[in-house]
Amino acid sequence: MYKVENGEFFTSIFVETKDLKVEFIDYGATIKQIQTPNHKGVFEDLLLEYKNSGDYINNSIYLNATVGPISGRVKDGIIDTNNHQYQLEKNQNDKHALHSSNLALSFKRFDHQIIENIHETKVIFTYIETDFEDLNYRVSITYTVVKNTIRVHFNVKTKTDFFFNLTNHAYFNLSGNLKNDITNHEVTIHTNTHHKLDKDLISTYQLLQDELYDFTNSKSLKDPLLRLKGHPNNGYDDIYYFLNSDKTIPKASIYEPKSKRQLKIYSTYDHMVFYTHNNVNNLPLKHLNNHIKHYGLCFEFQKSPHGFHDGKSSKTYLKKNQVYNEEILFEFSLED
Repeated sequence: MYKVENGEFFTSIFVETKDLKVEFIDYGATIKQIQTPNHKGVFEDLLLEYKNSGDYINNSIYLNATVGPISGRVKDGIIDTNNHQYQLEKNQNDKHALHSSNLALSFKRFDHQIIENIHETKVIFTYIETDFEDLNYRVSITYTVVKNTIRVHFNVKTKTDFFFNLTNHAYFNLSGNLKNDITNHEVTIHTNTHHKLDKDLISTYQLLQDELYDFTNSKSLKDPLLRLKGHPNNGYDDIYYFLNSDKTIPKASIYEPKSKRQLKIYSTYDHMVFYTHNNVNNLPLKHLNNHIKHYGLCFEFQKSPHGFHDGKSSKTYLKKNQVYNEEILFEFSLED
């Protein structure tokens, strides 16, 4: 079941199943809100959400939006293809390009189409880029809602050689209506291999394994975040690498013990940025008003960081007339 509402700033598409309520918006192909029941059967919000709808237009933390065409940071904002050098705006401390800066899909308005049958509802968002230099590509983001799952499918068809690395930037908090911060959330990440980052959070292309970043066995975030209190990032903003990528098993999961909610995340991608909402803006949030750090968890599944390749990892370079297809699946449940 779905309905469409045209608002002052964007169009909302509401999709509902017995186990799940979702709102998508056409600005940034964004998942604006997700609701699921807690162990008492009460539906509550599971995403951070701006209190004022117009604040999505100035969404400096990419709240719940599609991120691309290149997720993450590009050193000096320079992108070299075989045929051309592109200079992106340096929107990270005037040094580097973050989340595609002036090309960012997070700030584009998408066309949309809805396909519904008795088993599923598909919301298809489409954007065509032709305004930046010689670039010409078509991006489709398809959200498929079935029972207790949301599948995100990223498709790109390009007429220009370029780099593509798309993700979703959902900020999860399973406590429901932001009743608590994320410190009691229990996190599992099925790899302990992560990139060594420089002071600007750009990969040095060295891979590490250490205890502080090891979530292969589920653990609460309380102690790890306390240990990172003096760290420059004051939390996690790190790139994990799944050397044995298998889309049939979850790559990461969250459990919130008070609500009994659980989220498992599957993906075709072999990298993931784990982010603990360390940086906030001054825009008020629904349920919370004042924007406070460590109220959201991001699992940004994606391809390799720009410039990284080790022979086994995914490649972000897409030649013209090639097609990009990747998926992320969010599966919500209650643990007994």
